[in-house]
Amino acid sequence: MSGIFAELKRRNVFRVAAAYLVAAWLLLQLADILIPMLQLPDWVPRLILLLLLIGFIPALIVAWAFELTPEGLKRERDVDRSQSITHDTGRRLNRAIIGILVGVIVLMGAERLLVANRSAPETATPDSVSAVASSTVQTAKSIAVLPFVDMSQNQDQEWFADGLSEEILNALTRVPDLLVTSRTSAFSYKGTEKNVPTIAQELGVANILEGSIRRASGRIRVTAQLIRAADGFHLWSQNYDRDSDDVIDVQEDLAVKIATALETTMDPVALAAMVKAGTRSVEAYQAYLRGLASYASAGQLGPGNSDLQGYRYFEEARQLDPGFMVAHLRAAAFWADSMSPTLWNWGVMDTTPKEAMAEFVVRMDQAIASATNPIDRLAAEGFKASVELRLREALRLLGAYLDERPLDLQIWGWHATNAYYASDFATYDAALAVLREQGRTSPEAADFYINYAYTRNPDEGAEYGLAQLATRPDNRGIMYQTHRTLLWAGRNKEAADLLARFERLFPQDEGIVLMRMRQACAESRRDDVEQQLAELRGSGKRDWFTEWTALQLLGQEQEAESVLREMEALDVPFMLAGWLSYPYFDPRPFPELMAVLEREHVARPAPGTIPFACPAEH
Repeated sequence: MSGIFAELKRRNVFRVAAAYLVAAWLLLQLADILIPMLQLPDWVPRLILLLLLIGFIPALIVAWAFELTPEGLKRERDVDRSQSITHDTGRRLNRAIIGILVGVIVLMGAERLLVANRSAPETATPDSVSAVASSTVQTAKSIAVLPFVDMSQNQDQEWFADGLSEEILNALTRVPDLLVTSRTSAFSYKGTEKNVPTIAQELGVANILEGSIRRASGRIRVTAQLIRAADGFHLWSQNYDRDSDDVIDVQEDLAVKIATALETTMDPVALAAMVKAGTRSVEAYQAYLRGLASYASAGQLGPGNSDLQGYRYFEEARQLDPGFMVAHLRAAAFWADSMSPTLWNWGVMDTTPKEAMAEFVVRMDQAIASATNPIDRLAAEGFKASVELRLREALRLLGAYLDERPLDLQIWGWHATNAYYASDFATYDAALAVLREQGRTSPEAADFYINYAYTRNPDEGAEYGLAQLATRPDNRGIMYQTHRTLLWAGRNKEAADLLARFERLFPQDEGIVLMRMRQACAESRRDDVEQQLAELRGSGKRDWFTEWTALQLLGQEQEAESVLREMEALDVPFMLAGWLSYPYFDPRPFPELMAVLEREHVARPAPGTIPFACPAEH
C-alpha cells in the first residue's frame, strides 16, 4: 500500500488533484459573481459544478497515466525513469497551486471591497438624514421590498416588475413576526442611487430585498437578493428562469425563501400556506398585478386621482377566477372609497350611494366566501362590518385578526377608526400607540397617527409630525396632517411655514384649499375664508367635506348642518360616518346616524370646538 502512495506522489497525482480543486473553487467563485451580473439562467452554476465534478476523475487518470516531458505529454510507461522530470513538474504544480490560491484571496478581497463601497454610508446632510433616522432601532426581522427593476429589452414590463414586488411585499406582511415597511415607503426609492445601508437606515429596517425581472418570448427571468444592511452580506439570493406561466410559483417561492432566511417562527408548511397568491390562474394573477401597478401610479399623482383602470383590472381578475379573494377585496375597497366624502377621491362612479353599497356588498361577500384561511376571513368580515357600521362586531373581528397578525398596519388603522367611532378610547389609544411606533417604517402609519393625534394631545402630535418631516420632508400626507395638528396646538407660525412649503411642492393639490382656510382663520382672516368658500361653491364641483369644514370654521353651524342633511337624504349612513372622526361634529341632528350609535351603545362625548376658528363677524 505504501508503494502505491509513493507512486501516486511521484507521478504528482496528489498535486494535480489539489490544483484541480483549487482551480475549480476559483472558477465557482467567479461564476457566483458574474452569473447574476450577466443575468444568466439559474441552472448555469449547477451545470458548471456538474462539469467540474465529472472532470475530476479523468484529470486524476491523466495524471497517473501520462507525464509531461520536454517533448510534450507522453504515456508514463514510455518515459525512462532516469530522464523523468516529475520532480520539476511537481515544483511547477506547487507554484501553480500557490498562484491560484493568491488569485482566490485577491478575488475575495475585491468582493469585500465592493461590498464595503456599496455599504459605506453616504455623507449625511441636515436635509437628508435626521437625528430621528439615525436613532432608529432596526429590528432584525424587518425588511423593505424595493421595486424590482425592469430589464426587459423593450422596457415595457414595469407594470409586471412593480406588481410582482408589491405582491411579494403583501405576502410577507402576512407573516406574524416579520415587520415589512409599507409600499409607499419602499417604492419612494425607485430609481434611487442611494446605497442599501442608507435606504435601510432611512426606512428603519435591517434587511433589503432588491431584484430585477426580464420577460420575453414566453419566458420570465427573476433575480432577487436579500441583503443584510449592516454589512452588505447577501443572506439569500436566487435566479429564476421559468416559463411565464410559472410566475405564481416564483412569487410564492420568493416569499417563503425570504421569510425562512430571516428565521421567522412559522414552520415551513404554515409559511407556504400563508404566502400563497390566492389564485392558480396566471391570467387572473397578471390582471391583478396590472391593477396593483396601476393603482400605485395613480397614487403617485396625489389625491383626486382615483384609478378606474386599476379597478377594472381587479374586476377582470375576479371574473377570471371567482375564487381570487384579494381581487374581490380590492374591488370592494374601491366601492367603499366611492362612498366616503371625507376622502379626496370619492364619488368617481356614476352611481347612487345605495347602488355603490350594493356593489360593495357583492364583492365583499365573494371575498369572505373565497377566503382560504380563517385569519384572512376575519379581516374581510371585519372590513365589511366596518362599512356597514356594525362597530362592535368590527372591533371584535379585527381585534381577533390582529392577535394573529399583529404587524398589519393597515388593519390597525381600520381598528383605530372603528374604536373612535364607537368611543372605545382604550382600544383607540392602544391602536394609536402601535401606529405611532410603527410610523418609523410606514409613512401611512405615521400619517394616520398624526391624523388622530390632535384629538388626544395636539402638542405631542405636532412634535411627532415635525420629526417625521425631518426624514420625510416631501411626504404629502404627513405635511397635510401636521399642518392641522400645529394649528390645534396653537403653533400658527410653524403651520404657516409648513403651508408655504406645501404650496411650493404641491401647487395643484386639492387639500390646499382647506389648509389655506384653516391657516386664514388661525390668523383671523375671516374675509379670506369667506371668499374661498364662495369660490368653492361657484366652481361647480360639490365638495361636501371642505364646505362643511369651512362653515364650521366660520361658526355657521346651522348652515354646516344643512350641508350634511343633503347627504343624509341619500340614505347611506356610512357616508356620514366619516364625520365621526372629528371631535367637533355633532351627530344628534341626524336620526339615521344616531340610530346606528344607539344600536352600537356608543356614548359619544359632547362635541368640542375648533380652537383656531375664525373670529365672529362684527
